[in-house]
Parts: sequence; C-alpha cells; structure tokens
Amino acid sequence: MTLPEITARLSAAGVDSPRFDALELIVHFEKISRAAALTGGDYKNPALEQAVQRRCEREPLAYILGQWDFMGHTFRLSPECLIPRSDTELLCSLLIRSLPTGGRFADLCTGSGCIAVSALLARKDAVGTAVELYPGTLAAAEENANLHGVQDRLARIQADICTWEPEGSFDWIVSNPPYVTAEEMESVSPEVSLEPARALTDGGDGLTFYRCIFDRYPRYLRAGGAIAVEIGWHQADEVCEIARRAGMKPTVLKDLENRDRVVCAR
Repeated sequence: MTLPEITARLSAAGVDSPRFDALELIVHFEKISRAAALTGGDYKNPALEQAVQRRCEREPLAYILGQWDFMGHTFRLSPECLIPRSDTELLCSLLIRSLPTGGRFADLCTGSGCIAVSALLARKDAVGTAVELYPGTLAAAEENANLHGVQDRLARIQADICTWEPEGSFDWIVSNPPYVTAEEMESVSPEVSLEPARALTDGGDGLTFYRCIFDRYPRYLRAGGAIAVEIGWHQADEVCEIARRAGMKPTVLKDLENRDRVVCAR
C-alpha cells in the first residue's frame, strides 16, 4: 500500500481527513518519520493493513493509535476514554494561568487525565485531584500521570462526583462532564458513536452534571476560588443560570471558532 492508495481507501470510506489519517497510520505502524512517509513507499506491514481497515470501518484514529495529543503532550488512550479535543485546551489553559502559587485543584470526570496532567506539567508548584467513576477509565488517567511523572502530585479517586465528599478545599474545580443531549446523540458521527456514551451524554438534557457540580462543590472552594466547566456551544445561558442559582457569578469564554465553550463561575 502506498500513501495515495491508503488515502483513497479512507476517502472512499467517508473519513473526513483521509490524507492526515493515512500519514498518521504510516508513521505509527511503520515507525518512520513524517518526512519519510511523505516521500513515498509501498508498505506491506500486516499491522498497518489491519489499522487501515479499522479506520475504514470508522473506528477513531486515536483508538487505533492508542494515543492522542493534548496541550502539546501525548496521552495514552483506550476505548474506555473520551478522546481529548482541542476545544478542551481552553479550559485547561484557564486553569493553568489562574491557579494561585502552590494551588490545589480538582478535575471532575477526569477521563484520560489530560486536563489534570497537563496542568501539573505546566504548573510545577500545583497539586491536583482527579475524580473518575469508572475503574478502566481511571486506570488510563493513572497511566498518564505515571507516564508524565506527575503521579506524586495527582491524587486519583474512583468516585461518583454527585456523591463524592472531598477532603479539604480547592482553589479551582474544573470539569469536562458528559453534556451531549440524548437527542444530539442520535446524529453523532460514526467515530463519535464508538466513544463511550457514558463520557458523552447524561442520557437527557445534557445538564445533569452541571446541576450536580454547582449544587455540591461551591462549598469546597477556597476564598477567591472558581468552578470552570466545558459546555456545549448552545448551553451557556442554561449553565450560567444554574451557576447563579448556586450563588455564583458566571462568565462565558469562547473558543477559537467564537463558540461558547467554558463557563467560569466565582
């Protein structure tokens, strides 16, 4: 198989970025540089052939590679983890620049741990707590904490965030919770449909976890602290109202495409 042939197969299967994906597969499975992959070659690696077929069946590229990049770092992934999105870097960047010196934060619904680990890599003075309900998903967060050497500064807790009782208080509490509505789940792409539904949707109006977070967690904030959550592009008004009912003052941050993406409440 050549790069053009793989690209053509992926394109025919409906993959949105066939050449990019073809290059990523070649680089990963042939263990060569991107420059070498671009210069051409006829690849006969059975592992690459199998990977191309999996991608043609619309399995997410990140699961095939077993890893994905976030905030300039590579994170190990399994199909039990939501794939990190660049949109979530807005929330992580806010946490990094806003934590006070020596700050402590909690990352609720941590998933792969990409937010918590990235924040600790950027802030050597900080400590964090990552909370995740599902053991297999938490195992990925633990692996990523160990991989990047922040395990001694990141407590990993298996718990339901709607019943968890933290020990102590936090300067910041962040979360990228399941917020896709049940109706929206009916029209997601084939790739998204293969991500864990429990990490994407609450099975209802998409607001369940925001209600839980703003109902339970303001009392665990230190003076001057904040809660920041990623939201769907159409959820800003509803999430801001939930925050106001909790006695907090919310602001909305927009992503690079000028869509509402984060609600930060103090």
